[in-house]
Amino acid sequence: MSVTFTASWRPPRRFAASCGCERATALAARHTTYEDALAEALTASPVRDAMPGCAMPEVCPEYPLRVHGTDPDGDVPEVNVSQRNAARLLELLGLRPGVSADSAAHQAEAPANSVEPTNQRPLTGDGAGDTTAEDFLGRVLVALALTPEDEGIDGYWSGRTHMGGRRAGYLQQRLAELHALAQWCAARGRGVVWG
Repeated sequence: MSVTFTASWRPPRRFAASCGCERATALAARHTTYEDALAEALTASPVRDAMPGCAMPEVCPEYPLRVHGTDPDGDVPEVNVSQRNAARLLELLGLRPGVSADSAAHQAEAPANSVEPTNQRPLTGDGAGDTTAEDFLGRVLVALALTPEDEGIDGYWSGRTHMGGRRAGYLQQRLAELHALAQWCAARGRGVVWG
């Protein structure tokens, strides 16, 4: 299982009929409506060549064309990490897994003996959440400044399952990627989500 950090969802403004490969979808003709893209997919010849840019050109012709919505801001960056590493990153960012940034901030402001409801949103136990790009960027900058150089951890075997380790410098690399994601989102007025 893994957790992906990315930009908040926006409805597509353009649609493409493609086999589904990322590059093939990026190169496919754009349609302004879902119906136009669907018409292209339904009228495609059952015997066709591989789509330009397809990652699997030898099997592409066997796949039917499907309609894919394209993000209005183009390619959206993603940072994908294991659940174990996501929990550590969220801890460094001051976000416990399963707690949104709003509820974390609200709880930090509440007095310890407060009986007032915390307004905590129930989120999934796998570390899903969201916040504004500005809040996330601030948290990443603080984490980059305060986190000592990651020395990594060794992996180990548990029966037949290998519990992967973490190479030295991994946390700083991922924090740098999260910094780039936060800047991308801030420049486009989008929030940051993870799950």
